[in-house]
Amino acid sequence: MKVLLIGADGQVGFELWRTLQFNREVIPTTSDGRNVQGMTTIKLDLSDADDIQKKIDNIKPDVVCNAAAYTQVDQAESDVEIAKLINTEAVSVMAHSAKKNKCLLIHYSTDYVFSGDHKFPWKEKDNTNPKSIYGQTKLDGEQAIIESGCEYMVFRTAWVFSNRRNNFLNTMLKLAETHQQLKIVNDQQGAPTWASSIALATMLALNIPETGLYHLTSNGSTTWFGFAQKIFSQAERVGLIPKQPELIPISSKDFPTDAERPKYSVLNCRKFEGIFNVKLPHWQTTLQLCIQQRMKP
Repeated sequence: MKVLLIGADGQVGFELWRTLQFNREVIPTTSDGRNVQGMTTIKLDLSDADDIQKKIDNIKPDVVCNAAAYTQVDQAESDVEIAKLINTEAVSVMAHSAKKNKCLLIHYSTDYVFSGDHKFPWKEKDNTNPKSIYGQTKLDGEQAIIESGCEYMVFRTAWVFSNRRNNFLNTMLKLAETHQQLKIVNDQQGAPTWASSIALATMLALNIPETGLYHLTSNGSTTWFGFAQKIFSQAERVGLIPKQPELIPISSKDFPTDAERPKYSVLNCRKFEGIFNVKLPHWQTTLQLCIQQRMKP
């Protein structure tokens, strides 16, 4: 099986690259064709519809796996056209090209398609109502895939963390180097999800590719404040930081951002678990594994 991997240098994309190549041929792409940790990629310009079509037509993959996205949530409020171009229009081109070439499209979406206005885990069939440009462009990308008529698996995930790129884990550990006290939002709830877990779950799902929209996050949930507490306690335990900073819980209104976040975006993953017989571990377990990977041998 040949997989065209789009966004091989991102958090999820890099883990997919490492995981899928165990039993599949992976052709990795990045926006500029640069080397990633010494490994070669090919250039794919997501702002160029012709380039997307030509790459899929020429490579003729069995699977197009799109792990690329515009993820600057706050900046998207002003960079509307760029967010739409990457999260919606490029995805639409992928979907139509996948249909033309009779290949499966795997795509990753977000918990931000929901409003966050209720307090029970969101199911795939629940009404969407994004509160941000980022969430809306990701939702529009989902719809473009469904309307294209291609074979697809769309995985909504949330609060992704890893030891690469910009994410909450890396931000917290960096801030701990210079801050003795940190104020962290404590009224937004979700499920921190390790990029490696997403990649492994994707590999297992490919064994029985069942078209559909699925929720895919870690087991359990917490707030950003609770996430930060666990990050620092585990980091201190293994010696990554000498001492935990003092954490002060605050509300979202005390930390204003350009884009509004959903207050409750825990996703119900029972559909994925039932069809693929795969359940992601608890977020605290995967956080511990992720932090242990940072340790030098």
